[in-house]
Amino acid sequence: MTLSELIKNVSVTEIVGDFGKEITEVVYDSRKACEGSLFVALKGSQFDGHRFIVDAIGSGASAVAVEDNSIVNDDYFLSHHTTKLLVPSTRRALALISANFFGHPADRLKVIGVTGTNGKTTSTYLIKSILQAATEKVLLIGTIHYLFNDAKVGAAVNTTPESCDLQRMMASSIEQGGTSVVMEVSSHSLVMDRVFGIPFKAGLFTNLTQDHLDFHKTMEEYFKAKKILFDSLPPESVAVTNLDDSYGRRIVADTKAKKVTYGFGDGADFQIIESEYSLSGTNILIRYDGRDFAIDSKLVGKFNVYNLTAAFAVAVSLGYGPSLVSKALSAVHNVKGRFERIDSGKGFLVVVDYAHSPDSLQKSLQSAREILAAANKGGRLITVFGCGGNRDRDKRPKMGKIAEELSDFTIVTEDNPRFEDPDAIANEVMAGMTKGSDKVMKIIDRHEAIAESLRRARPNDIVLLAGKGHENYQIVRNVKYHFDDREEVEKAFGLDS
Repeated sequence: MTLSELIKNVSVTEIVGDFGKEITEVVYDSRKACEGSLFVALKGSQFDGHRFIVDAIGSGASAVAVEDNSIVNDDYFLSHHTTKLLVPSTRRALALISANFFGHPADRLKVIGVTGTNGKTTSTYLIKSILQAATEKVLLIGTIHYLFNDAKVGAAVNTTPESCDLQRMMASSIEQGGTSVVMEVSSHSLVMDRVFGIPFKAGLFTNLTQDHLDFHKTMEEYFKAKKILFDSLPPESVAVTNLDDSYGRRIVADTKAKKVTYGFGDGADFQIIESEYSLSGTNILIRYDGRDFAIDSKLVGKFNVYNLTAAFAVAVSLGYGPSLVSKALSAVHNVKGRFERIDSGKGFLVVVDYAHSPDSLQKSLQSAREILAAANKGGRLITVFGCGGNRDRDKRPKMGKIAEELSDFTIVTEDNPRFEDPDAIANEVMAGMTKGSDKVMKIIDRHEAIAESLRRARPNDIVLLAGKGHENYQIVRNVKYHFDDREEVEKAFGLDS
């Protein structure tokens, strides 16, 4: 494809050099630059691609897109026969250029985006299951895996990949007969224009609670980031929103898409009129268009009532039959690391959950409480959790307070300490807890913390291991060490043989 074809519909301020040359690859990592490639210099939170322009040219890049015109002068580009494209935003340029390069795959797919603080992963897996039940071939993009149907297509480095990688995966899925894409759309990806220009068929909002304030600084900025998805939806698409969330109406206020609501509240298009919880699952009755639809799910907890109803609302709004949708949802057993249950074989239950924000921890604990109350056998709730380093510190004491109030016993431990002292992080968590409480213990070593929680557990108890969920690593400074909560539990129970 020629460079002139590649930059069609891209805002270009200045071109220096030949823009009729052939481009064989589009890259944003200078280490992947090669003969015939276009290198797009992205500005990130830690690295600035403009600092690697000379490296990309040295590797044979035929063209370079920049937004900072001061790093490399025009004479250098001309002397190396490399075309310079000056653009207002290299991130937006990369999104549009990548779409052009891969033949606009999103135009040939049913693309569904899910955003919110909690529930994104579970909701995408549920929607994927519905689409597959309708015999569609689905690309799933999210926190745990990138999957095509049930086969991995790459490591989930980011919840939402860079636009070039995203377009490449969509194009590849079409080559394999793909018809749909379900993706988690993170607030970071929206601010960084990773999904810029993608014509979503549906957008789903789950909820908004405190998280990622190390990046967004304020809740209002976090909200505005999420709102980008709905503001960009085309008129023929559907905007599905949680009516019970305080941000639910605001986030779709300016959308051009058809608005669809779900929740317990009166006036919801998909209203939850009944819900029952137990250790074995959840029963829901949803009222839509004057009819009632039942879902008998293996997933547990009130937060999953919202996830199931959200998936039901998205699918039915896109034209899938309610009976097919209900059946598909009922067939989903669990989602990795999302309130994932492990039977001890000793009469108590262990739950591994990704809860790592105040709201998600509170909801997980409340769900465990509801299950214990429904069982009515005097079971206790034992919680193990920590907070990640180099992230929003304000949430640490809040999470400590929530854990102490809702648990019968809490062990504060490490999560991913990164470049912080794990003991100092734990002390900040415990600042929100009652000093000297006999309901709280600090064990920094997560392996020993989990072992202690299992030693304390009795029949009918629930042990909640929160914070890491699907993750199989610990990040200490800049090194990843293998660590998996589920493996720790399975080893303790002799289930790993």
